[in-house]
Amino acid sequence: MSFLHYTFLGNQVWQYGAFFLILLGAGIAHWALRRLWGMILSRRPLGEERVQAALLSLSRRPLGVVLFLLALWGGLQVFTLPAGAIAFLRGMFLAVTTFLVVYALSKLTDVLFAYWAARAKRTATKLDDQVIPILSKVTKAFLWGVAVLLVLQNLGYNVSSLLAGLGIGGLAIALAAQETLSNFIGTLALLVDRPCEVGDRVQFEDVDGTVEAVGLRSTRIRTLDGTVVSVPNRLMANAKINNIAKRPTIKNMYTVGIVYDTPYEKLQEALRILREVLAGHPSTDNYWVYFKEFGPYSLNILVIHWCKYTAYQKFLEATEEINLEIKRRFEEAGIEFAFPTQTIQVQGLPPLGKS
Repeated sequence: MSFLHYTFLGNQVWQYGAFFLILLGAGIAHWALRRLWGMILSRRPLGEERVQAALLSLSRRPLGVVLFLLALWGGLQVFTLPAGAIAFLRGMFLAVTTFLVVYALSKLTDVLFAYWAARAKRTATKLDDQVIPILSKVTKAFLWGVAVLLVLQNLGYNVSSLLAGLGIGGLAIALAAQETLSNFIGTLALLVDRPCEVGDRVQFEDVDGTVEAVGLRSTRIRTLDGTVVSVPNRLMANAKINNIAKRPTIKNMYTVGIVYDTPYEKLQEALRILREVLAGHPSTDNYWVYFKEFGPYSLNILVIHWCKYTAYQKFLEATEEINLEIKRRFEEAGIEFAFPTQTIQVQGLPPLGKS
């Protein structure tokens, strides 16, 4: 056993052995706790898949690093170290531990906000769907800011002086970050006024698409071409936004022209067919059908149809069904659609058959 008391670099062999045994024990404890936590989550799921993933992530890196740091600090107590080295290691340990705790709290924040986001999806309003991601980012930014201040304080810096310096430099920061601040104020305006929500199709200026997310700085819009446009929130807050998703119906106005040779009775039948087709289709919210005018080459019937389907693809499908039914009914009734024609009368030519 004299080998265990052999001195190497100022410490005996048994001290090195105890140090590595402590680290090994921490590794085994981490493995066992991970397995146990995974079994608990698999048998009793806590929320949706996103919440499960966040909880599993919390049990991996943060837990493992915590156990490793505790084992490392406990193992170092076995050694005989100079006072300066102990002070340095204590400062580093506190700094890393602070960041680790904040990292764990950040992961817990992800879990909580993922749970709230899952509940928000089941509510009628979309305001909470927009607010929750923003609150999550603000909360995590606050946590990391506090972590930085705590680490600086543990390293011996005067945090009060730093905060005072930030107060003096606040004006310069504000001047340099005017656009960022205006975007943040624009975000608040969008959340309060709610001209659009996530999932709404909007049009403004040259942008036409669906709102995917409202962030702290910008709003992401998926255009009809499939590309993503990021619009600064200060522009969104000041823009004239046409919210297509908020319309209760889609108005479709067009003219049906029939030939001038159509008898009076057939014209009345054409009006009746159009009214019957529109009234009988499930997409119809309201309609107008009137013989409006004598056109240059056709008898023009004005048709205005208000469709209940606000999704554009469903609106197109309903319009196609209506048009096909009108075409079929007109053919059965012998009613002809007009097309542009011209009748030209030339004077001064002899009748046909004479030279």
